[in-house]
Amino acid sequence: MKKLILYISALFILQTAVAQSISFSPKTSKGQGASTSFQLVANSNFTNNTADSIFEWMVIEVNSTSGWEFGMCDPGNCLTDLIVGSKGDFILGAGKTGEFKGDFVINSKSGNGIAKVACYLKNNPAIVDTVEFQLNAWITSVKEVSNNREFTFYPNPAKDKLVIKYQSRDNINVDIYNVLGSKVKSFNHNGIETEINISDLQKGLYFIRFKDGSQTISKPFSKSE
Repeated sequence: MKKLILYISALFILQTAVAQSISFSPKTSKGQGASTSFQLVANSNFTNNTADSIFEWMVIEVNSTSGWEFGMCDPGNCLTDLIVGSKGDFILGAGKTGEFKGDFVINSKSGNGIAKVACYLKNNPAIVDTVEFQLNAWITSVKEVSNNREFTFYPNPAKDKLVIKYQSRDNINVDIYNVLGSKVKSFNHNGIETEINISDLQKGLYFIRFKDGSQTISKPFSKSE
């Protein structure tokens, strides 16, 4: 009898925990467009699986190209010029789904932007979920190309991961060579940043090399232990 009571109690607790939940889908929402676009937008659906209906959200991270401005629409309101710490609230009934729309006004500048937002029950902040908006604007003018075509990477020396930065609208095949001239790794780069896993490489000096049109670019980096 005690086992049955414990089982029923555990089942009730589990059902209550499942019922009291909120969720974003997708949790990472991506969007892209040309730098001539006025605004870039990414969307995520927010589902309320609680018995409550009053929610609050807070911007917890904004990283973007200089001159970009982050804004967002929750299921009830739209706000602009949001920064870390900005808050808002809205009402969404139990069992309902509403849309969050994250956007960056890019002011004719290529680059990328990331914003993270946490949403929670206003009377119980422990019930929370987060969404991340990732937006990318590609180069569209010769002037932008001349200002953004510098090839950089970090960290150097690198241990497990290497991040390269190079503004590219099309896929570029990038190779890594050792000091003997042997190719040890290849990968595709598109957009602004690409992260490469180099944990399998031995300690030493390497060269990153790729072609963009008629131009060949090659730079050395060191792999540490």
